[in-house]
Amino acid sequence: MDTTSSTQSLTFYDFLDRMRNPASLDLVRSIKSFIVSFSFSTANPENDGKRLQDFLLTMETSIRDHPLWDGASEEEIDSAIEGLEKYVMTKLFARTFASSHEDANTDQEISEKICLLQHFLRPEHLDIPEVFHNEASWLANPPQLHSNLKFIQLFRRQEKLISEAAYYFTNLVSAKTFIVDLDAKSLSIDGTEFEENMKTAKLAITGARIGPLPALHETPALVNPLTRMRNKATQNEPSPMLDEIVDLASQSDPGPSQGMEGNETNISGGLRYPFMEAEAGELTVGDVEKLLSLYKDVVKKYTSLSRAVRHLAISKLEPSIPHQKGTNVKQEKPEEQLEKDHR
Repeated sequence: MDTTSSTQSLTFYDFLDRMRNPASLDLVRSIKSFIVSFSFSTANPENDGKRLQDFLLTMETSIRDHPLWDGASEEEIDSAIEGLEKYVMTKLFARTFASSHEDANTDQEISEKICLLQHFLRPEHLDIPEVFHNEASWLANPPQLHSNLKFIQLFRRQEKLISEAAYYFTNLVSAKTFIVDLDAKSLSIDGTEFEENMKTAKLAITGARIGPLPALHETPALVNPLTRMRNKATQNEPSPMLDEIVDLASQSDPGPSQGMEGNETNISGGLRYPFMEAEAGELTVGDVEKLLSLYKDVVKKYTSLSRAVRHLAISKLEPSIPHQKGTNVKQEKPEEQLEKDHR
C-alpha cells in the first residue's frame, strides 16, 4: 500500500474506534474534562488558542506513551492527533468560531466592501498581468473571511501551518488586510473616480434590495414618503414623481365619507387627501374600496419608480468581475459513540 492510500485509510473514525476501547478510558476522561472546562471559561481568543495548542501537545505525548498506540508509526500518531483536534474543535465550534460581535461586524464589513468593489474593480486597477485577467476567483467574496482566518490561526494545530500550507495561509491573511485597508491610493485609479464608483455601487445594491410596500393595515408607512415629496414641492425642490402622484390623487380622489368631512387635508394648490387625518374607527365600508384603489395605484407608481432608479444606477456600471459565491465552512457532525461507550 502506497503512502497516499495509507494516509487516506487513517481517518477520523479510526480515532473514534480506538477511543471506544475500554483501555482508552484515561484519554477519554482527559478529553471530556478539557471540553467542559473550556466551554465554561470566559472567552479570550488569544488565551483560548494557546490553551488548545498546549492541550494538543500534552495529548500527543499521552497518545505516544499509550498501550493502544504501542509500536504505532508516526503516520498513525499524526492521524490520532488530527482526529483528536477535529473531535475537540467540533465540540467547541460554537464557542470558538465567530463568537464575538466584533468578529461578526468585521466579517460583514469585509463582505460588503468586496461586494461594492465587484461592481467596478477591474484587473488593470490592481496591475494584474493580462494573462490572469480571465481568472474567475481573483476577486471572490467568501463568507465570514475574517472569522475563518482567525479560527485557523488560533486553533489549527501549529505544526500543520508550515511549508506550503503556511504560504497559502499567509497570502490569504495578506489579501484580507489589503481589502480592509484598500482605497484609491492602493489602486491604479483616480481618487475621485474611485469614490464615485463606490457611491454608484452602493446605490445599485440598495436599489436591488428594495422590497414590496407594507400591507394596507400599515398605511401610515405609505403616507410618509408622499408627505416628504409634497413638502419638497412647496419648497420648489425638484421631484420627478411628484407630478405623477398629484395627477394620481386628482384623478382618483374618492372624497371624504360623511364621518370625515372635517378631516380633509388641504395641500398647496387645493389638493385634498381626505384620509390623512382619519382614525380607523371613522372609516366606513365604502371607504375600503376607495383606499384599496389608491393603494394599488401607489404600489404601481412605487414599483415603476424603483425599477427606473435601479435601471439608471446599473446602466452606469460595466461590471466585469464575475461574482463567485464563497464556500461556507461546513461543520461536520462528530460521532457520539465516544461518549456513549465510556459513560
